[in-house]
Amino acid sequence: MSKKTYLLAIIGLFLIQIINAQFPQDGTYQSIAAPTTPAMPDYGQSVMDNSVPTPIEITRITEYQAQWDWYPTHEYAKTQVWNADQTKYKMTSWKVYNAITYTEVQELSGMYPSYWSNTNPDLIWSFRENGDIKKYTVSTNTTQTVANIPGYEVIKLGPGEGNIDKNDHYVALVGKKANGDLDIIVFDLQTLTIVHTKTFTNAWVSGGDNFPDYIDWVSISQSGDYVVVMYSNTFGNTAGFYVDQNGNDHYGVEIYDRVTMQYQNRIASYGNHGDLGYAVDGDEVLVQYKAGSAGVYMYKLNGTGGEIIVNNSSEITASGHISCRNINRPGWAYVTQATSANPSSKQIVAVKLDNSGIVEHFGHHFSSDMSYDQSPMAVASPNGDKICFHSDFGTDPVAGSEVAYSFIASIDNTASVNEEQLDTLNIYPNPTKDFVTIKGKANTIYTIYDYTGKLIFTKKANTANTNIDLSELNSGVYLVKATLNNNTSFSKLIKR
Repeated sequence: MSKKTYLLAIIGLFLIQIINAQFPQDGTYQSIAAPTTPAMPDYGQSVMDNSVPTPIEITRITEYQAQWDWYPTHEYAKTQVWNADQTKYKMTSWKVYNAITYTEVQELSGMYPSYWSNTNPDLIWSFRENGDIKKYTVSTNTTQTVANIPGYEVIKLGPGEGNIDKNDHYVALVGKKANGDLDIIVFDLQTLTIVHTKTFTNAWVSGGDNFPDYIDWVSISQSGDYVVVMYSNTFGNTAGFYVDQNGNDHYGVEIYDRVTMQYQNRIASYGNHGDLGYAVDGDEVLVQYKAGSAGVYMYKLNGTGGEIIVNNSSEITASGHISCRNINRPGWAYVTQATSANPSSKQIVAVKLDNSGIVEHFGHHFSSDMSYDQSPMAVASPNGDKICFHSDFGTDPVAGSEVAYSFIASIDNTASVNEEQLDTLNIYPNPTKDFVTIKGKANTIYTIYDYTGKLIFTKKANTANTNIDLSELNSGVYLVKATLNNNTSFSKLIKR
């Protein structure tokens, strides 16, 4: 085997280990008390949470905007932060950022509310209240109005909690009519036509433009096969809550066929914080907090049943949030514990959607959670390997506080490589932000490669210790090769 082939084989092994270890270790749920809150990291900087089974790196990705006295954060646990290939993220409908360097890419204008395409990493959709449907191309900073739905006082996606299907084919919108009726509008994003409209008489009634009186939210399922309606009734308020023009009672969570908008079944008599995803067996489900008690439950959209998947009476309560935006990692839901639970360990966990009870601990959110702004609202990335959440890191525990930042939690890269597979070098600090020192021998040649095997840097050491400036490198994982005479060794290097 040539040295080049050997190097590429090592890099291949290196990458396989990273891929296999990109999620925290599986296990049963543990109540892990939050450690002493670390100091708030600066924008783009990280701290570690070593209290959970797999160390979690937490990076701050937003900063206070003094000119507007504003703390920009992501919207909600069901609104995707990252684009389809996770190379960019957006904060509300304000700006798009590079997901590696955390630097601004584009500023958005006239796109509120906006939603990333699930298939095209360069595309953002916007569904405007006046019925306009817009497409924004990030790379060219161009906006196109591709359709308009007329005849409504206001049109909403959700409102606020709806999503496009995973193939960017269908979306379910709600429209407010002047007479107080509400229409559910199923729209085809590929043909830019309305597929079906179903009227619910007096379902919006006298409510303002933001929220209907009787319907909490409407969304298309991830497959695009189902339209899900969650009613805004209080617990126990069922029959007679909302009655349509045909005398039918509506409450809880109802499922409709997307093609005909015919009623299929009621999967829950009460709706709660939750999201739409896939169970491990491939069935589509609603994952939500269990109504009237603690725990997380999943209900199958085809009406064949459901089961409780996490049950912890003291910590898993409806004061938190649930995200299934991990469309490339079906079979999991991401659950945030809010501090208002009594007691709460302030954790974020991924829950396997079967009856195994398996979870992954993604660390603590460290939020004071004294306001809606500070509610963690963790949202999973498309691949499910990262989580974005709100927190003030304990800096402003005041009721109603607006102090909140967005953070990204993922496993520590230093835990993702099995060092026994490589001959280790004495490199420090590792991870690093700029310079490293390698303790070795004089006349050693050090070569650095990126994850593709591309040569990045070569330096011959004149002394036993050599310093290398890495400040110009992008953040990521690199391979260091050390050659002295006929001896070669390798080690990983993490650039923050």
